Amino acid sequence: MWAQSSSENFTLTKSVIDAGGGASSSTNFNLVSAFGQPTPIGVQTSANFTLHAGFLTPLLAVSPLSPIQHLVIKESQPNAILNWESISGAGSYSVYRAPAINFTPAPGNLVGTTANTTFTDTNVLAGPAVQQYYIVLVNNP
Repeated sequence: MWAQSSSENFTLTKSVIDAGGGASSSTNFNLVSAFGQPTPIGVQTSANFTLHAGFLTPLLAVSPLSPIQHLVIKESQPNAILNWESISGAGSYSVYRAPAINFTPAPGNLVGTTANTTFTDTNVLAGPAVQQYYIVLVNNP
């Protein structure tokens, strides 16, 4: 299967099944492909383009097990900023993160507690690109 992106300035044709590794370039771009994936995960930039590459799911997402599903996660390198709506009667909120979508909140994956409806997960994006999921639990006063 092949995918193609183009504009008046470029045409990129890549296998979406297996890129096989290698590089593509012109006067306006350089693109390095990883074996088994069309491009390396993460952001690549030049003076003429920005490429956000990776899997079809975002790098940071809400676990389906989170009681708070209306959770907005914004990447602010190297941090993630989480925002959600206030829950009536909440004393505080506990934020958990793990690389598995259906994980169980536990002390080992607690990243913090806050009385606010916003939380900054510091340096979560500083290391290798790894899919991370969040669960936010309501703590009663």
